[in-house]
Amino acid sequence: MPRTCDCARRKGPSIRSYGIREEGALRQRGGTRRLLAAGFTLLASVFAAGIAHGQTALTLHQAIQLAENSALAHQGQDQVDAARGSARQANLRPNPRLYLQSEDLRPWANNFDFANGTEDYGYLGQTFETDGKRAKRGDFAKANIRRSQAEQELLEQQIAGRVASAYWAAVANARIVKLLEDDLNAVDDMVRYHKERVDAGAMRGADLLRMQIERDRLVMSLEAARRDMTLTRIELFRQMDRPLDAQVQLADPIDNVLPIESETIATVLAARADVAAAREAVSAAQAEVKLQKALGIPDVDLLGGYKRNSGANTLYGALQIPLPLSNRNQGEVQRAQANLHLAQDQLQQIEMSVRADVTSAEEGYHRQREIVEQVLPDMRSRAQQNLTIMNDAYKTGGMDLLRYIDAERTAIDVEVSALRALADFQQSALRLTLAYGARP
Repeated sequence: MPRTCDCARRKGPSIRSYGIREEGALRQRGGTRRLLAAGFTLLASVFAAGIAHGQTALTLHQAIQLAENSALAHQGQDQVDAARGSARQANLRPNPRLYLQSEDLRPWANNFDFANGTEDYGYLGQTFETDGKRAKRGDFAKANIRRSQAEQELLEQQIAGRVASAYWAAVANARIVKLLEDDLNAVDDMVRYHKERVDAGAMRGADLLRMQIERDRLVMSLEAARRDMTLTRIELFRQMDRPLDAQVQLADPIDNVLPIESETIATVLAARADVAAAREAVSAAQAEVKLQKALGIPDVDLLGGYKRNSGANTLYGALQIPLPLSNRNQGEVQRAQANLHLAQDQLQQIEMSVRADVTSAEEGYHRQREIVEQVLPDMRSRAQQNLTIMNDAYKTGGMDLLRYIDAERTAIDVEVSALRALADFQQSALRLTLAYGARP
């Protein structure tokens, strides 16, 4: 009975796997029935595929694309748009001000003449910013744009990572369910065969009872696997921000072992979005320190226009300069400097964390790859050899049923362990990909 990691090709234990000398005719009839059933199932599947438009295959790449259109992913772009709006506002110049003013109004006087008895002003005022405040506001805003863009890239990478993790977990559980379903079908054949033999008086009832117990155990394992499959599918669709669709089939094979090229730490630090965001946070903090220092320098207000003084037309001009005697923006400068130190500390901490992440991810990936490429083939081969030996011994009457069942159970457990190991490998490859700053 071949056992490979591809559960679609895996054949569960059939009657011939348990065969004894008297079962030839029954085995032939059972094989014929299964062949006819498989043919009708295939025809029904082809027919259903032509009418069931809702059943689709979902690759990992497609799942990530769907997640990138989710509301959570849009929040990153919204943050970038908000930063761009702040940058646009930061580059605007101060508006001029219009002043209209009249003095010496005496409307209660009998001889009051508004045109000749008042002083009237009409003039404009304009603030001229000093020490390059507008340019420094622009630098601060541009740094915030770059930081929000890096944070958006980091968010998209995190979303893709969560989707990929949920995808491989769902694929592994689906393959385990398929494996156990195949084995349950084969055990059902075995139970039917033993019942017919017991009814014919050619076999002990204890063997039938033992097979029924084995079937019950397998049913429990299958139901637990179906529960895990459902939960992981729910988690996958939650990460994709989509409603659960039971018709969607996960298409990517879990046993596709692709190598990942090693990266230098310098390349990783240049590629990581969280490092880029931390660096832009330092740039933004530096720009804010410069801006807050500039805000402590007074701006100049220039005013000029028309004045009518007791019937005489004149010009008016003025210059206003605040005197920074006590308020020179010292508190905001101190706050900005503290934020700069905080951003620098956070950048240093993130760089150290990245180095640790890369080391840990590389170690986990190489260990798990060694298991998949070196340990699993030998383990599965030994389990298959053990099952073959027990099968031959059972056929010739040299082995009791319990030992054969134990060999079959061991073979199933090995296949389940193989699928879980492959899932762990895909998760380790995902962690290394994210540690290198790439998307899955």
